[in-house]
Amino acid sequence: MAECVGGSSHTMDKSITLPPDQIFRNLENAKRFAIDIGGSLTKLAYYSTVQHKVAKVRSFDHTAKEAPSDKLYEISMQEEVTARLHFIKFENAYIETCLDFIKDHLVNTETKVIKATGGGLIVCCPLHGRGCNFVLKNIPHEAFVYARHADSEFRFQTTNPDIFPYLLVNIGSGVSIVKVESEDKFERIGGSSIGGGTFWGLGALLTKTKRFDELLQLASKGQHTNVDMLVKDIYGGSYGCLGLTGDLIASSFGKSATADTDFCKEDMAKSLLHMISNDIGQLACLYAKLHGLSRVYFGGFFIRGHPVTMHTITYSINFFTKGEVQALFLRHEGYLGAIGAFLKGAEEDNPNQYSWGENYAGSSGLMSVSPEMNPLQRARSGTFDMLEMDRLERQLVNLPLLQDPSSYIPDTMDLTEDAPAREYWLYCFEEALDGVVKRAVASQPDPQEAATRAEKFCQKYRHKLQTLRHQPL
Repeated sequence: MAECVGGSSHTMDKSITLPPDQIFRNLENAKRFAIDIGGSLTKLAYYSTVQHKVAKVRSFDHTAKEAPSDKLYEISMQEEVTARLHFIKFENAYIETCLDFIKDHLVNTETKVIKATGGGLIVCCPLHGRGCNFVLKNIPHEAFVYARHADSEFRFQTTNPDIFPYLLVNIGSGVSIVKVESEDKFERIGGSSIGGGTFWGLGALLTKTKRFDELLQLASKGQHTNVDMLVKDIYGGSYGCLGLTGDLIASSFGKSATADTDFCKEDMAKSLLHMISNDIGQLACLYAKLHGLSRVYFGGFFIRGHPVTMHTITYSINFFTKGEVQALFLRHEGYLGAIGAFLKGAEEDNPNQYSWGENYAGSSGLMSVSPEMNPLQRARSGTFDMLEMDRLERQLVNLPLLQDPSSYIPDTMDLTEDAPAREYWLYCFEEALDGVVKRAVASQPDPQEAATRAEKFCQKYRHKLQTLRHQPL
């Protein structure tokens, strides 16, 4: 049984350019499907089995006497089959090719029926909650706090079994607000028609820019104070008796009504992004306070790792709750609906009884690299292209050998916060790189392209180290 669930999405994304045979790898072995069809993006989720070789060390019976000629250890190559979850997004412009490809590969499989619903239905809200539970439990450092002026902008949260209750604000074309109380208890407690579609639609009217990514790029270059009316524009400074600083926005687009000038599209895009993000942040904190919740997670393809959006939402929540509510963002924010739909359609396979680990070779990171920007900087409008997760052999539990896990403080080092330690380890990795490349080539002396592949790896690895040195996550 495959399940197709629609959910409002809004971003026009140009990041998926891979051919179908590469995007939908392992599709022939797919067991379950789910599709989340939004306004401009379609997210596909499917389960497959993957065959690969694993090197295993032979077990020895140390009770018996070993002959002097016996090897200390033996390694054998064995075939294993692993379950894998795939989550991919692509523009709706490719929807016919995608559907044709799925149809061709569904022949002679157990998938016989695909259920579909329209976009934006309330039924999607429990699915987003279910998907959020899944990523928070299974993907380390999935959630993070954004602090623009800190030494490290991103402060990632470790996985914790005690995640309930929390508020999920899913920002698609509109906004849905879901209270998540347990693994299977979800309640849509509110929403708004002012969301990503509003930013995209008004942005297109104001700037004549039709692509969501381009709007975000414009906003990153704009100065909203040229368009917005601030408190100091009205009072000449701060308004202390009400606790309002002079730089606080008093009226979004307030200057455009009286100023006899043409505003640049960068400034208008920045003002619009502030207006929408502030509105969503205030709405989220009001619902959080009303229901006594201290954690708010933001999902949907609206935020997409964009610093202005994350900073504005964070500032709004901190301002209205005086720091009592925490804004948390997700690395794979846009896949919550697809993951939830897949889990709902695959209940008979009991996917929740396993632990899953992210396959980093097939997954995107926090942001994609944009060739139009400085190669040492991460794309501010980067997107999450793919997510793959492999089923682990056994279910993981939180610190099983500790008498009291809740009071345990691990002796760990956060390289995003400790600059000297980060530089030391990056230096060690860089110094060891040439030796690793030589050993890699020596391990495959027969293939003629071994040296070429090793050189490509060396360049990419060195570039990654330089990126982390200038902008650690």
